[in-house]
Amino acid sequence: MDMLFVRNFTAFSGGHLKLADYLRHTQAGGLARPVLYQTPASRAVAGNIFNGLDCLSIEAPAPFASYFLAGEDWAILDRAGVDVGDAPVVNLLQGLAHADPAGPLYRFLGRPALRICVSAAVAEAITPFANGPVHVIENGVEIGEIAYRRPLEAAPRILIGGLKNPPLAAAVAERLAGLAQIELITAPLPRSTYLARLAAASLCVLLPLPTEGFYLPALEAMALGRGVVTTDCGGNRSFCLDGQTCLIAAYEAEALAAAAKRLIADPSLLAQLARAGQQCAAMHTLGRERRAYIDLLAAYLAAHRQPASLAT
Repeated sequence: MDMLFVRNFTAFSGGHLKLADYLRHTQAGGLARPVLYQTPASRAVAGNIFNGLDCLSIEAPAPFASYFLAGEDWAILDRAGVDVGDAPVVNLLQGLAHADPAGPLYRFLGRPALRICVSAAVAEAITPFANGPVHVIENGVEIGEIAYRRPLEAAPRILIGGLKNPPLAAAVAERLAGLAQIELITAPLPRSTYLARLAAASLCVLLPLPTEGFYLPALEAMALGRGVVTTDCGGNRSFCLDGQTCLIAAYEAEALAAAAKRLIADPSLLAQLARAGQQCAAMHTLGRERRAYIDLLAAYLAAHRQPASLAT
């Protein structure tokens, strides 16, 4: 069975990374052969991670035996006149915005699909509106080889990840000026570059949107053994545990800067949180994510193949 994946790539994001992971999971599972359609503009974007995937690609969307869709992929198929009909659809939901009736994604929840949510918070938000089974598979992360990781006992270096709120990130940086070396990131970077810069910091102040479905950057920083200061965003509550794996601050500059200052002033707390965060991240592997997905997919496809009289 072929399974169509659809992407409109404009710049690197955690959402794109996770969809690429699921394409590889599908390929490894052997239950369906992934086939990729990218919008024409996507293929020309520098750093497009989908261009390097080893899978069959097509130039125009068409009806397939099964589909793997996320975000606004449904809309891309709609515009192309592709009706999925009663084909099995796996729908990956990565944000709380899917449950917002005023948002662009809510309308797709009424379409039948197996829904995989990246956190319990997403599942809780969308379940009342979802047509089809809903399951949680928390995101896995794989860091790979990193040439240099800053010793935590070295002079402090703070990375402020402010891509999703540059003004707030700049305000935090202003309040921390003179206390440590500071790197402020407010523009997209290739993932390898971003991970290297996380590893070169001893402390990462990371600013998610208030309604993230998971928030991979915090887990990536933990996997690298960095101290983390962040905010509550709903989807990060299973691994961003205040005072255990990180410090959680209010979503404003003074509180975020105060949390960072606390860790600069208390190296033993910084080391304690970094160790616990790394242990927590070690439980969020891509292997665990892959096994959970393949088990779900096998059961879903088997049920979908049953005649209606046998499935009831």
